[in-house]
Amino acid sequence: MSYEHIDAARMPALVRELAGDRAACLRFVDDFLRSWEPRRTRVLDAVDARDAFEDALAALLTLATSSAMLGAHNLSAAARELHGEAQRLGNVPLRGADRLARIGAASCAELRRAADGWRVAS
Repeated sequence: MSYEHIDAARMPALVRELAGDRAACLRFVDDFLRSWEPRRTRVLDAVDARDAFEDALAALLTLATSSAMLGAHNLSAAARELHGEAQRLGNVPLRGADRLARIGAASCAELRRAADGWRVAS
């Protein structure tokens, strides 16, 4: 199956990095998917609230790292770009937060499909 927002070959590579533990890889995917909405919310909350800025930066860093580990490279790049832009501006721009939300939703949908395919294949 072909994906636009994720590199599905990254999941088998992650399994190898986890000493062949497919269940651990799927737990990591599930944890990522569960944490997406709270991370997205932390970023969006900082658009209008200066006191949430540092929390948004932390959410963007963890999002950039964890999405790269799963092959969601578009999302990782968007999070890194928004982090840099927010640091330069001193606030989280709405346009960047909206872009992150769109890419994140698409990436999560593809990760969910890929993980479900792996569960069926197990």
